[in-house]
Amino acid sequence: MTEKESDTKYAGQIKTQVLIAAGMSLAAAVVVFAVGAPLPRALAWLALLSTVLYSGYYLAFDRIAATSSRLTNSAMGLIGAAILTLAAHFTGGIVSPFVFMFFTILLSEGVYGVAGSYTLPAITAGYLGVVLGQYAGLLPHSNPWAAEIYASLPATLLIAGITVLYLFLMRRLSGQIFEKLNLKLSRERELKDAMMRKFSELNATAQLGVLAHRIAHDMRGPISCIFGYLEMEMAKTKSPEDLEVLRGVRETAAAMVESLQGITRFGKQGGPGCESIHLSDMMKDLVAIASFSPLSKGVSFKLDNPEQNNITISACRQDLQQAFFNVVKNAVEAVSGNNDDKLVAIGIERDGRDARVTISDNGPGMTEDALRNVFRKSLTTKSDGTGVGLMITRDLLMRNNGAIKLRNRAPGGLIAEITLPAA
Repeated sequence: MTEKESDTKYAGQIKTQVLIAAGMSLAAAVVVFAVGAPLPRALAWLALLSTVLYSGYYLAFDRIAATSSRLTNSAMGLIGAAILTLAAHFTGGIVSPFVFMFFTILLSEGVYGVAGSYTLPAITAGYLGVVLGQYAGLLPHSNPWAAEIYASLPATLLIAGITVLYLFLMRRLSGQIFEKLNLKLSRERELKDAMMRKFSELNATAQLGVLAHRIAHDMRGPISCIFGYLEMEMAKTKSPEDLEVLRGVRETAAAMVESLQGITRFGKQGGPGCESIHLSDMMKDLVAIASFSPLSKGVSFKLDNPEQNNITISACRQDLQQAFFNVVKNAVEAVSGNNDDKLVAIGIERDGRDARVTISDNGPGMTEDALRNVFRKSLTTKSDGTGVGLMITRDLLMRNNGAIKLRNRAPGGLIAEITLPAA
């Protein structure tokens, strides 16, 4: 957040604080006038002066804010510093309890994010002026504790020096606390915005799924006609060369049918409940879907022993479809920049009571810092990415008692290891 944004954000709160300060000053004046000794009457008149100053500042706040936001933020602290300096003088100087109220002013400015304030120099100059003036006898004091301290120069310098040191530490620490809190809030806002963008993308993906179903449905008729035509042509007397060509066309058409079936099965509504899912079938369908992406051009998909794998799980189909699709999509995007081989390998195996799915690629992999933080904040290596795809994937898997881990491959690339309870 910039200084200008901070000034605008906290202007209303500062104005309210000014009004509260005016009310407290008025209450203090009434109490001092009512109680009398041992409190000096000068303190009551000082509180009345503070009431007038704060009230005037409150009435002129909007006009001052329109002219100079920095003056708006600093004026309250400067007024407080001047009033408290006089209060410290009337109530014991170096031992005055009002010295501690200097810290509240600095803390308030830290909370409101006031930058470039003149309050700390004003407080320091006022405090040291009172202490040195009373020590030198230029300013009167009637507090016996202060007299004992002023009788010793080392004690006076030690107490005054420690007080000033703590004033500077308060300003520094309060500023750091504000910056950290503001940074955390900014990151949360960025994450929220990224999540909203990602959900919009997911909604668009769902609409594409509906369109894909319609296309698959409309293409079944023409492909069936192609199969019929091929069967008729192959039944006729043909040369071996022609039959080989026809067989190749039929294999291509069969692959198209399998891909269309994959689209239909992949987008099937699973509902909010769990159902039995054959992992090998789901991954074959997923590969069929991923192969339609323009980024998949030249990518070799390898699914280890799909026919011999009968591992099933019980989970929400929609959740796993989205989770596995996100991981495979990331793998495809990772290898899309390779000049030579582009490989995405999928393995399914049983690990005790769990089913383990590994999706690996031979892309560039991730840095160690990125691996440590990939599930902690929105992180992306793509210029147009939102950085929350893997976070959503993790949440979808956790909702089904699953987990995901990422690690780099020794030859290069990344391995995503997903575990789910086996049925």
